[in-house]
Amino acid sequence: MKIGYACTPLMVPYKTTRKLTLANYSEEKIALLIKDNLEDLYSILRYNNSKNIKLFRISSDIIPLGSHKINTFNWWDNNKELLNKIGDYIKLNNMRVSMHPGQYTLLNSPKKDVIEKSILDLSFHCKFLDSLNLPPSHKIILHVGGIYNDKQSASNRFVNEYSNLESSIKKRLIIENDERFFSIYDLLEINSRCNIPIIFDNLHYECYGDTSISIPKLLPIIKKTWKDTDGDMKVHYSIQDATKKRGAHSPTIFIDTFLEYLKSYDFSNIDIMLEVKDKEVSAIKAINSVNFLKDNFSSINFSTEIEAYKLFALEKLDYCGLSKLKDIATQNNFIKLYNFIDSLIYEEYNEISFRRALNQSFEAIRNELNSKEINHYNKNYKDQSYLKCKEYLKKISDKYNLPLNSTYYFVY
Repeated sequence: MKIGYACTPLMVPYKTTRKLTLANYSEEKIALLIKDNLEDLYSILRYNNSKNIKLFRISSDIIPLGSHKINTFNWWDNNKELLNKIGDYIKLNNMRVSMHPGQYTLLNSPKKDVIEKSILDLSFHCKFLDSLNLPPSHKIILHVGGIYNDKQSASNRFVNEYSNLESSIKKRLIIENDERFFSIYDLLEINSRCNIPIIFDNLHYECYGDTSISIPKLLPIIKKTWKDTDGDMKVHYSIQDATKKRGAHSPTIFIDTFLEYLKSYDFSNIDIMLEVKDKEVSAIKAINSVNFLKDNFSSINFSTEIEAYKLFALEKLDYCGLSKLKDIATQNNFIKLYNFIDSLIYEEYNEISFRRALNQSFEAIRNELNSKEINHYNKNYKDQSYLKCKEYLKKISDKYNLPLNSTYYFVY
């Protein structure tokens, strides 16, 4: 079982989403952006591997204007050495990557031009994964699309268009249930007609409304849609944000809920992509918890996590609450730590605790700041603009790559 997250980590300064507008396009500009994106992808993978995160979704923006006709730059040959290095690193470290084209990639559209552009987009995604020399188990994930007032016709168009795709694309393409149009049962019907593998999304399943079959009974049915060449079955896992509209992802993965999900079925040969706001922070939480339950954990990792959460806890807790965190710190128990942190996620800030965390954070980096930066912070603090103070600390920490950035203080 691999556990991962999507696209952009929060705890390191790497990104693969540098873009280019059509108006500013030139081969020189796009060549530089692609090189920077690819170098950061390699750095992200190295960072993930250091955290034992073996599953990762690569952003579709890795190649700006990847499927647009204006982009005639031969990025695969011009970056062949770097692409080979990335692919080799993925394979050497038993990692798995995927890509997820956006909402405008629609194989079942009634409009011919939309279908043509969608096929070009799928070809680009396939070419990128092929350029890494990765096997077909590294997947491209797609929603079936809209229903366009006639769901059966929309399904038929998808099956027809899928059947006519190049074999290289079909080997990678899998479909995901959505929360509005195509349920997991609709996908199973589509699979019966064209044998396309299915990726199960638990939150979409709950949001769609027809949950008559339990997830533990559904998963073995879905698993049968995966062939040996597809690799281990993948699922998407997320939790509803309690403060937002139906279908919104939660700020973090709540560990008790996640572990209950794992207990419901044998996930030993299933890879889990977490779709969550705090990205790799939740992936680290999930991996540490699973390893802890297997009695395969490091006290060093535990101490690192305690330190990383301290300032976040400080801005939410009174002194009684802080004493609980100190008690947990002596126990080397990841589950207790994460349950305690999870209990704070939806807690309202109180001004005293928020200021206390601000002051401690500021004092930790004061010696790294110049007089102008110190005065700017102090002015905001005097004006009681405490949120601006925190935002400024984040800006300064990014600018100088300060140790505050290795904590979870700015994540929530």
